[in-house]
Amino acid sequence: MSDITLSHIVPALPPQIDGVGDHALNLALQLRQSQGIQSRFVVCDPDWDGPGRVQDFEVRRLRLRNEAGIWSLLAAAKEPHSYVLLHYLGHAYNTRGLPFWLCRGIESWLAERSSSCCGGGRQFSTLFHELWQAPAQPGLKGFCNRFLQKRLVQRLHRRSNLSVVNTRGMQARLDVIEPHKTLCLPMPSNLPVTEPAVAASRSNTRLRIAIFDAGEARSATVRAHTNLLTTLDRKQMVANTMLLGNGRNPRGLPNEDLALLQACIPRERIEVLGELAPAAVAEALGRADLFLSHQSGELACKSGAFMSALASGCPAVLRDGRNAAPLNESEHFIASDDSAQSVARFEQMTADGHLGRIGLAGRMWYNRFADWKVISTAYHAALFQRAARPKESVRSAPAKIRTAEGLAAVEIRP
Repeated sequence: MSDITLSHIVPALPPQIDGVGDHALNLALQLRQSQGIQSRFVVCDPDWDGPGRVQDFEVRRLRLRNEAGIWSLLAAAKEPHSYVLLHYLGHAYNTRGLPFWLCRGIESWLAERSSSCCGGGRQFSTLFHELWQAPAQPGLKGFCNRFLQKRLVQRLHRRSNLSVVNTRGMQARLDVIEPHKTLCLPMPSNLPVTEPAVAASRSNTRLRIAIFDAGEARSATVRAHTNLLTTLDRKQMVANTMLLGNGRNPRGLPNEDLALLQACIPRERIEVLGELAPAAVAEALGRADLFLSHQSGELACKSGAFMSALASGCPAVLRDGRNAAPLNESEHFIASDDSAQSVARFEQMTADGHLGRIGLAGRMWYNRFADWKVISTAYHAALFQRAARPKESVRSAPAKIRTAEGLAAVEIRP
């Protein structure tokens, strides 16, 4: 076990439902298992009432969301070299997406670099789950926050030794602020990886379709593929459709996504499975023939649900295939914009038996570039091995792991 401890700043942790916290916990578990790196957590939700240790990791809870609070928790670390990773999603720390208190607290902690830690260093990095979220169109609610959200991201990126993002578009926007310090990694699945249950039967024309996401995303998925669903059902190509995850259910009314889906598929061919344990969701995806997503190709690598489908070997359909690199349309996924032409193209691909090939290729890509062991190796190299080099060698060294393809060259150490 290494003597290095990585402090993760998160909005919340299990048992509270929080996608950012789940990702941070999975990363910490894999860093400990594969790299011997210990972790602790700084939880920034004062109302979080979880235990003092989660999965045997120390947890420190912020009592007040202010600059002094986050500074004091970070300064309490006694290691000679302090490593901090901020898991950033602006709205998770402030309802307007403007947690300036968090940025100021980190800046205060970094300002003590030369006078604390017994002469040791302080390494701060940021994993950006999102950049700025306020709408770009004037007149829309929240537009006035966009400029301030950008300013906050700029400050965090400039003060980070390393920034991590999930899409090439996010990487390009951060490179404009300050280049050559952003690592682009796909978002791994938070579900256990299982063997596909129906790989041999995916040439069957009657499809078991899975829609897996939370909240408005399930409704958005049905809207994005209404014509596809209706056409497949009319041509008797649908065996059943599974709704997985939590849908919208305001004030006890029927779920919006279910109502939308029933306009495309008869109720008797719809299974509302709802929120299941991770292993059960993975099993359901493993026996599905098709996964539908509302995501665009550009955002595919930051979608945990899409990555879960790839990990399960389930062929996936996105609403377009533009800017999807490092994924390739028709190789790792299928694009359908719900036009008559794209629906006909999907029918032909199904008839020609391409679903099994695409499911297998997507799973192989995931195992090579997005599996947790691969991702943790990239973090280990970027956060710790890079930090140990002299600054001159870091600047002159080629960026071998700045994208998903570069991960293949990373040595995986036990």
